[in-house]
Amino acid sequence: MTANKGLEQFSYIVSHNLRSPVANILGLADLLQNSEYPHEVKEQFFSEMFSNVERLDAVITDLNSILQAKVDVKAKKEKINLGALVEEIKLSIQPLINEEKAQISYRFENIKEVASVKSYLYSIFYNLIVNSIKYRRPGIPPELEIRMERKGEFILIFFKDNGLGMDLTNKRDQIFNLYKRFHHHIEGKGMGLFMVKTQVEMLGGKITVDSNVNEGTLFTILLKETVIPIHEKNGATVSLFGG
Repeated sequence: MTANKGLEQFSYIVSHNLRSPVANILGLADLLQNSEYPHEVKEQFFSEMFSNVERLDAVITDLNSILQAKVDVKAKKEKINLGALVEEIKLSIQPLINEEKAQISYRFENIKEVASVKSYLYSIFYNLIVNSIKYRRPGIPPELEIRMERKGEFILIFFKDNGLGMDLTNKRDQIFNLYKRFHHHIEGKGMGLFMVKTQVEMLGGKITVDSNVNEGTLFTILLKETVIPIHEKNGATVSLFGG
């Protein structure tokens, strides 16, 4: 994400998501100072004020997550077993997988490990995996295939699901925006994909999306490969990559 784009996103948060609850709280506080209102009316004012305080707290929490993401990129890179990473995420959401009868498969060919920032990679995989289940088609068990391959000096990671899909006509550039949502009947606040894009770009990569309504969604992540030779039992040399 460019510096200007980041500033635009923060400006959006401040103008649309911080100012509104603050203005409401100030207005309600002013009303509470009026002794003419009956007790039950003041109780309602208190309830509305508390709701606005919760909204304010949620926005501040989101801001903290975004700022923390920018700090974490300085963390030391380590070798990460991709299969183990996916299994760790699956274990953490096992009740959701069982409830929705989700099928998650992965194929990494000869790319067994990568060198990257684990907190970033975990967050990217976690959000895309959970999204594939969350935005399932009614009556159809969700299926997600995660695939990785080399292309020249780059690593491509594909997340292909059979979910609701999206109409990206005139909206392709909006999907990764903060608080942007395409399916309002499903609970969420539009934070996950914003964080995915932010973290992919902080690793020096790019993410794209292809989707059609009721035909599923394909997210493609492009990362530049860094050669780190390791030797397998048969003596063959393979490479790891880093963002």
